[in-house]
Amino acid sequence: MNAIELSRLEKRFGSVRALDRVTASLPQGTITLLAGSNGAGKTTLLRILASLTRPTRGTVRVLEVDPFGREGAAWRSHVGYLGQEAGLYGELRVRENLEFCAKVHGIKPRRVDALLHELGLEAVADQRASTLSLGYLRRAGLARAQLTEPSLLLLDEPWNGLDAEASQQLSQQLRRHRQAGRSALVAAHNPDAAQGLFDGVLRLERGHLVESHP
Repeated sequence: MNAIELSRLEKRFGSVRALDRVTASLPQGTITLLAGSNGAGKTTLLRILASLTRPTRGTVRVLEVDPFGREGAAWRSHVGYLGQEAGLYGELRVRENLEFCAKVHGIKPRRVDALLHELGLEAVADQRASTLSLGYLRRAGLARAQLTEPSLLLLDEPWNGLDAEASQQLSQQLRRHRQAGRSALVAAHNPDAAQGLFDGVLRLERGHLVESHP
């Protein structure tokens, strides 16, 4: 089973072609680096995979489902997404944000407590999200993305703003994610923060896939 399958995927914004006939597949149970310079199309690809923006043409299947098809609503709890923004309600406290998401998905409160502990968020659990430092905000966003124990994580620059300890915690969490047979596609400018973590790489440049392995 492939976690992701792309066939001649294109995305245009007016005359700008953000993705140009991208074809690739990512096996389930792997962590793949999504590489490329600024403007290469990494964020656009992640947003399509998270069903936040529709492709102009081509096909995409995530966990064997068309994210824009009839099965899309039930499928979404199996995919965790962290974009450039943390996706939190600024006026709610960190714990309240996670508890609200947990309630929506029918998840028991102990899952919230576990993530607060694993990501070193206990000290700021009762702090409003709008007052968090960048590092803690990214950690809280990661907690929200992992709340449903998704089969696929889509992470856009997750190490951005993290200190050395938090970076190590994230890498450890991703390894546990893979050990459970789950997958992740991770965009990162500085993959040195996660040496030995990735099973493969997709590299985009100006919307074109220029490298894909294994």
